[in-house]
Amino acid sequence: MSLKIDRFKKKTEDWIVRHVQKYITNQSGHDIPFKIDWESFGDMKNDEDFLKRGLNYAVLESNIKSLCVDDLGKDAFKASVNEILVKHTDAEEKDEMGYSLTNGTLVFISNQKKRIYGLMKEMEEKLVDLF
Repeated sequence: MSLKIDRFKKKTEDWIVRHVQKYITNQSGHDIPFKIDWESFGDMKNDEDFLKRGLNYAVLESNIKSLCVDDLGKDAFKASVNEILVKHTDAEEKDEMGYSLTNGTLVFISNQKKRIYGLMKEMEEKLVDLF
């Protein structure tokens, strides 16, 4: 693994702790670990554009905000989610983007390299349906 990729991962993980995780904690009232499945990204050394742009969490943040709009949503989130995992897929169809919830792990699945995240409202419905 190259130093450039190691630095990209470190910068991304630091950003998550300082901003994304803090935002989700503020919205949900629940402080939980936030991880990235780096293995799902495969080889990143030839993805210069991706390494410059980085990951995007806007859909995830917006969907969690919508889910946790009231105490019922916050309670459901807190009772069901112990960690959040971002996972990359090479799929390019928006209907293949989504969420899964297994054993307390909420997985956000999107094509981060090509910036395909699914439609905001459809992704929100996919998240809410898990609860």
